[in-house]
Amino acid sequence: MTSHPMSPLTQVTDQQRDRAVAHLQACYAQGLLDEAQLDRRLDQALAARDRLELNRSLAGLARIAPAPFRAPRPGEPAPAANVAAGLTHLSALFTSFVGPAVVKAVSAPGSRVWWEAARALSLQITVLVVGAVATVLGIVLGVGELVGLAWLAWFGFTIAAGVRAFNGRSGTGSAQRFLLARPQAPRGELGGPRYTG
Repeated sequence: MTSHPMSPLTQVTDQQRDRAVAHLQACYAQGLLDEAQLDRRLDQALAARDRLELNRSLAGLARIAPAPFRAPRPGEPAPAANVAAGLTHLSALFTSFVGPAVVKAVSAPGSRVWWEAARALSLQITVLVVGAVATVLGIVLGVGELVGLAWLAWFGFTIAAGVRAFNGRSGTGSAQRFLLARPQAPRGELGGPRYTG
């Protein structure tokens, strides 16, 4: 039997509904419920779509265990690391490459946050260079729209990278190969990076 992480919004199975109905019927047989209460609670149990709704039908009659904490699986980043990685990317909206550079300098080499800071730094340097080229071309060719498009692209790429990092994925994803400064494993790390996401 495999154990599944159960949150209050986990979908209810037919077996769980059947157990709840059996428990309600047993409570009725013991005199803990009158007929009207039994009917109301049975309706709730049979209509329940998630554990929260099913638990309401058993309120006061069964001890409901809280949803267990699920630790990250091996190789899976912790939720706090995902938040830090996402915020690192988004910090570039206010600091350009400076925020990611500071985060990379102070985080543990090889950690999820360190790698995402390196990716954010690489993305910001690339966009800075491309933006400078677009500005020069815009001035030379008399196409001022290129500058606006470069700013819009920077904003969009930075937001997208932050969202990807918040979701536990590599902020730069497959676009990593197009970046000018690709993150490298820290010096002195024998065995390579711990996180490559």
